[in-house]
Amino acid sequence: METIYLKDLIRLVKGKFLIGDPNLRVNSISTDSRTVKKGEVFFAIKGKNYDGHDYIKEAIERGAGAVVYSRENVDFAKPFPHFSSIIKVEDTLLALGELAKSYRAMFKNLKVVGITGSNGKTTTKEMLFSILNTKNKTVANEGNFNNRIGLPLSMLEIGADTKYGVFEMGTSVYGEIKILSEILNPDVGIITNIGFSHLETFGSPQGVFREKRDLLEKIPDDGFIVLNNDDEILKKVPHNSYNKVITFALYGGADVYANNVILWSDKQRFTLHYGSSSTEVVMSVKGKFNILNALAAAAAAFGLGYDIEDVKKGIESFVSPAMRMETFTAHSGVTLVNDAYNANPSSVREAVRGVCEAYIDSEINLVLGDMLELGANADDYHFELGDFINSQNVKSVYLIGDLTAYTKEALNRGNVYHFKAMDTLLKHLEEAAVNPKSVFLFKASRGMNLDEVCRQYFKILDERKR
Repeated sequence: METIYLKDLIRLVKGKFLIGDPNLRVNSISTDSRTVKKGEVFFAIKGKNYDGHDYIKEAIERGAGAVVYSRENVDFAKPFPHFSSIIKVEDTLLALGELAKSYRAMFKNLKVVGITGSNGKTTTKEMLFSILNTKNKTVANEGNFNNRIGLPLSMLEIGADTKYGVFEMGTSVYGEIKILSEILNPDVGIITNIGFSHLETFGSPQGVFREKRDLLEKIPDDGFIVLNNDDEILKKVPHNSYNKVITFALYGGADVYANNVILWSDKQRFTLHYGSSSTEVVMSVKGKFNILNALAAAAAAFGLGYDIEDVKKGIESFVSPAMRMETFTAHSGVTLVNDAYNANPSSVREAVRGVCEAYIDSEINLVLGDMLELGANADDYHFELGDFINSQNVKSVYLIGDLTAYTKEALNRGNVYHFKAMDTLLKHLEEAAVNPKSVFLFKASRGMNLDEVCRQYFKILDERKR
């Protein structure tokens, strides 16, 4: 973060200055009292399961230079000789967003990309970051810092030497993408796809699109949008509603596309096309859907003026984020694919297809947990997943959770196991007959903590001799 004075921060957040030093130099912001560093400004944010106001005293004791708060009847500690500056605002969450929005406006030559979609946001973001950062200083949100707290904090990492900002935007309630878009003020908007995510809130893919579309409405006339032409909903978006649209798709029918796709080698490869240019690209990450993510990133990079060799270099140097088709091979020769960061009906199908396509001569074993936040039809979606798995060439299916009982009900094959407890699942995996051709895919919603089972199972396998 570039240095600003506290008096300027107060003005930007429309705060009321109560005590302290208005000329304090502000270099960083924190919302976590446990990690506050000396001199940082602490925003007391009220979250779903916590209230930062309860930890103001701790932040001050750790040396916070200033505290921004909104709740009444807060107990401020005043340890001698350190006194924090105190600023009161109407709403600390809104104030944090306003600060990030105003801070972003300070950088006139900065180009900002906003990314949303049901699946692939993080991977597309990381791929685009890898491309852009080959030539210019680029900032992106870490992990899934993609909500009304994480996005502003990530934006505050922009510096005077930053050329590009690449930020994913998540949502679980109506109107959140609109709010995030107003904070971000992006020059480029990417929608990776529209699928069956957060159906508990949005009801249907059409409802998901209505929420995601708010990003497109914020793109200025001199910016552009990137859309997936393989997506049944996105390909119907009228292009004449926007100044510039760049489309991507597998096998043609878009501005940016791939062909000569090889999925079953050690590393995926494809030929990337844009205009009259083409080049072969080799990717370390598995899954045809990740080629689509690469095409989305490439389309944005082309729109920002990068040439095809720059794009190739960035994609080929990309390393998959944790728990997103993250692959490990134990000393015993068994391969584990950890894609357990999140799950919905679309992403589970793509992950299963991706593993089956990548390891065509292997024995595929699925370890699947509940898909959460699917609303009233959650039972049906889990049953339909079982129907889908029936069509795939897999050896065994291990299921964990209440909802996957419906998946088991739909499966009409042998070697299907259902568990209620993680330790029972792990014990069964430990006893399974495996060989160097065995591949295990772990996939579930984040709340199932299936990644922990994956880690423990890998440790067990890695300690075995080949």
